[in-house]
Amino acid sequence: MPSPTPGQPSTAAEAAAHRPLIIAMKGHPGTGKSTLASYISYTFRIPLLDKDDIKDSTIPLTNFTPLSLLNDLSYSALFNLTSTQLRLNLPAVVVDSPLSHRSHLERLVKMAEEVGGKVVVVECRAGNEEEWKRRLEERGCRDNRSHKPKNWEELRKLVAGYGGRDMFEMADGVERVVVDGTLEEVTAVRERVLGFLSRFL
Repeated sequence: MPSPTPGQPSTAAEAAAHRPLIIAMKGHPGTGKSTLASYISYTFRIPLLDKDDIKDSTIPLTNFTPLSLLNDLSYSALFNLTSTQLRLNLPAVVVDSPLSHRSHLERLVKMAEEVGGKVVVVECRAGNEEEWKRRLEERGCRDNRSHKPKNWEELRKLVAGYGGRDMFEMADGVERVVVDGTLEEVTAVRERVLGFLSRFL
């Protein structure tokens, strides 16, 4: 009998327990999504893939390439990197993006299903608008990345552009936890999210 490939489960029982997990972050800028994604990655020692890291690399192209195309290319690269991580049989990967369209979630679900894995969503919201605005504009003062909203007006235009499409129902079989860092203490948010994820990791 051939030996199992390194990194792959060697028995049927191990294979059943080993379901690669995509932890898909969801939320608008300034909701604490990326900070929480980093915390999850650090706590579980799993890779973190951030769409902003990819989008940053396209900034030199913004003067002669449509922004919508650069955004699509950034998502394509993000999904390709996610697929690679899943093929390595790692226990999980954190995918940090706004997840503002259902088609993005469906793409992640399809990738997970191809390797017998699962997708869960960690959604960050901001119920306290004043606190949300303060955080966003504070970040805008120190972050010069041009593709991210730097003030409240830019954020409102971004959200309006979604036309409500960002408020979609989860795909079948996708479990989600929703947190609000503007209304909950940081420690409470972290405990709830880690408790949720510990069911799958």
